[in-house]
Amino acid sequence: MKDSNKGFTLIELMIVVVILGILSAIAIPKFRDVSESAKLASCRSNLRTIAGALQLYLAEHNQYPPGNGWKKLNTISGYVHAGLVCPRTGIEYRYRIMGRERDTFSLRGWNANCWRNHGQFVDGVFEE
Repeated sequence: MKDSNKGFTLIELMIVVVILGILSAIAIPKFRDVSESAKLASCRSNLRTIAGALQLYLAEHNQYPPGNGWKKLNTISGYVHAGLVCPRTGIEYRYRIMGRERDTFSLRGWNANCWRNHGQFVDGVFEE
């Protein structure tokens, strides 16, 4: 006599569900780590791009952009895209010209979270 009941038993289905649960428990945290690493790398790249734009401005004008305090990127929009934002926080970057001779600069995400998580670019050196 042929068995006409084809299909999976409850035990077999439960084993498959448990295996899928274990695999997802391993994969999801790894995916988050990869996402955070990509955002961090993107933020660092943005900071280096802005630093390069400030160096170009210095080369063309023999001084950094005028003014005190933290400046928005639209003041150097001819050198870098003014809409650059931190990929993690969505906050725009800003820069500040410093030093007695106004010969150094600092730049970071305008949100303290960006600075704490991604570091900042000060005097031509990236600090974490």
